[in-house]
Amino acid sequence: MSTLAAGFFFFILLGVPVAFVFGLAALVAVIASDLPLVLVAHRFVAGLNNFTLMAIPFFLLTGMLMEAGGLARRIIAFAMALVGWITGSLLMVAVLTATALAAMSGSGSADTAAVSSALMPDMRRRKYNIDFSAALIGTAGTLAQILPPSTMLVLIAVTNNLSVSALFLGGIIPGLLVVPALLYLSYRHARKGGEQYAASGTFSLREVGRTFIQAVPAMGLAVVISGGIFSGLFTPTEAAGVAVVYTILVGKFVYRELKWSDIPKVTLRAGAISSAIMFLVGGATIFNWLMAAVGVPDAVAGWFQANVESAWLFLVVMNIFLMLLGMPMEGFAIILLLSPIFLEVAASYGFDPNHIAIVFVFNCVIGMITPPFGGTLFVSALVAGRPISAVTRKVYPLWGVMTVVLLLITYIPDLVLLLPRAAGFVD
Repeated sequence: MSTLAAGFFFFILLGVPVAFVFGLAALVAVIASDLPLVLVAHRFVAGLNNFTLMAIPFFLLTGMLMEAGGLARRIIAFAMALVGWITGSLLMVAVLTATALAAMSGSGSADTAAVSSALMPDMRRRKYNIDFSAALIGTAGTLAQILPPSTMLVLIAVTNNLSVSALFLGGIIPGLLVVPALLYLSYRHARKGGEQYAASGTFSLREVGRTFIQAVPAMGLAVVISGGIFSGLFTPTEAAGVAVVYTILVGKFVYRELKWSDIPKVTLRAGAISSAIMFLVGGATIFNWLMAAVGVPDAVAGWFQANVESAWLFLVVMNIFLMLLGMPMEGFAIILLLSPIFLEVAASYGFDPNHIAIVFVFNCVIGMITPPFGGTLFVSALVAGRPISAVTRKVYPLWGVMTVVLLLITYIPDLVLLLPRAAGFVD
């Protein structure tokens, strides 16, 4: 165990990409323990030999194709028609668009990049506070990892043998709780910000109708994904594959913005991100197997039961630990490394694993906007052309509302379990 931990921290401090850290640390531990090296290959392949995991690259590809095919732009236009007449309209458009894209792509970084690229020029032209705008878009982009079809929910389901459909349903209410809070902060910021945030137009029912009709093919993607999964017509992986085909057809033949030459380039980008995730999954499988072999999960569970008598206090400790860990560590790595341990400990306290899985992922989502390594925050700052330090100073109120929602779903389990229970996935 000491060799495994030492290897892990050594490679982290050495600056090795986290996608390779788990595998390299496990390899060192296997060699030091004089175990057969074939175990490394066997466990690595076994970790990837899961049909559900294939949903991740397909959902990532869907998100990138939406941007290339003009689907994201139609949704932005519809959101602009809905709220363009309100003070701080571009901020609200960013939140609503990110929410809509989240229900289709499953990739926070892709959604953040799409919304930032589309809205940041107008925000700059109207002299919006770019740092706050970038922080808001980065925060709204995290909704893609809470709402279905979140790739983090797919990963934690696969890692812990949970139902992907149950977690997708469980993430809906927590995700939707975030939306009005972000809209309120947007409006409050705009009211205090000056004349540049004044509404640029008037409400037009005709414009709403026109943009809605144009956005219907794009928004139909959410119906295909969620409707197919929750009706039992598709598995999550099949729904992801259908989503890719649907996005190509709409982008190419309906909006006529997607070129055949775009598809290989977009697929290559999605493949590069997916390969890093799969290396992470395979390496973490070996790492977790070695931890289980030396009794780490049982030792952690025993420590909690001996030192933390209250089940609700356990949740406090878990949330604080995960939020601190989310500052330097990427969410996918945290899920692979720690979710099996924490879900096992939570089960000993009598908590539903679906509830704890959503709380766990929500902590990882908050990590996406927490300095110094907030993923979506970096993307929005990069697109905005602003230093990450400047954008970070504006993220704290947004981080605060995310934390309030975390506390709500932690201590009111029905906010997570209501929909899965109604659908029959949870007793």
